Amino acid sequence: MSQFLWKAHIISLTEQQAARERKCDASFFPPVPEEKLLAWENEKDVSLPDEIRSYLLQSDGLEAQRGEIWPVLPLPQWEVIRDDCLAPHPWIRFGETLDFVYLLSLGHSPSIYRHAKSRSDEEFFAPGFRKYLEQIFRGYG
Repeated sequence: MSQFLWKAHIISLTEQQAARERKCDASFFPPVPEEKLLAWENEKDVSLPDEIRSYLLQSDGLEAQRGEIWPVLPLPQWEVIRDDCLAPHPWIRFGETLDFVYLLSLGHSPSIYRHAKSRSDEEFFAPGFRKYLEQIFRGYG
């Protein structure tokens, strides 16, 4: 099975009309070495979904719109959230915009939620990482 080419996909998203109108560019970073990624998962006692794992193996973070949006924070900035009152599974805070933080649910389905910085509730945002990036570059984030 061939590896998904995240950079090419994201560059194509920046070329869509909505992204061009907002001057929403993308900056990539060196990949996370697989051994570093495994060590992080072991230390945090989590397993990342395949889509996000494959992205990190190609780029440790994603900056967009000249630093106003961080759809994917660098791995050292990710925060694992465990709150049994909130959910029986951990969440990972992995992205941020001016108004929202983005959370990956590690439950039965790796869904993405967003949490408005001005409110206390999170809301469903995307059914997976690829759809999440598409929403961000379309300006829904």
